[in-house]
Amino acid sequence: MRTHITVVLDSSGSMSSIEEDTKGGFNSFLEDQRDEEGDATVTLYDFNTNVDLVYEEYPVVDAPKLDSDTYTPSGRTALHDAIYRAVTETAEQINATEPAEQPDNVIVVVLTDGKENASETHQERVREQVEVRREEHGWEFLFIGANQDAALTAENMGMDADRSLNMAHSGEGTQAAYESTSEQIREARQTGQTSGYSEADRERQKDARDD
Repeated sequence: MRTHITVVLDSSGSMSSIEEDTKGGFNSFLEDQRDEEGDATVTLYDFNTNVDLVYEEYPVVDAPKLDSDTYTPSGRTALHDAIYRAVTETAEQINATEPAEQPDNVIVVVLTDGKENASETHQERVREQVEVRREEHGWEFLFIGANQDAALTAENMGMDADRSLNMAHSGEGTQAAYESTSEQIREARQTGQTSGYSEADRERQKDARDD
């Protein structure tokens, strides 16, 4: 089973307080996925006021880890621009691939600690793209959000509330969010789909906020 994972990662200024945990969590996520059976590729987008394609369609065993050169928080939160670009460009890349080589699963993971405040793309355009990919192509979207109602934000962009997670804005919350997400993707690579974040995943985030 072939799986493609597109990660859309917030690097706005407010992420600076959890910068090291974000890098560590992402790098641990890559390590976890390298141990799984089956083929997987990773594309990484980084966004703040602007949106950058860090790398595209790397085999997960070769995907570069984050470091201080590739992840430095600053700027505002162009969330809509980032998701719209990631979805449309991932679709274009897959469409340009020979049918026999196209992934069986496509999962888009969005992690942000703030609300939209810098995009030129309207939310409705994002929603249209997400819904087309979910309903017509079977893509899955995992949305992790801190400092907001993650389920509401996800639903407003056409995503499934069960596949959203409120993240505590702390080192513990960040690490737990990556671990929960890695488990979701492991499940998709084994069975063909995720089951959504569990109550245990949500309790870990509540515990992280209470500490």
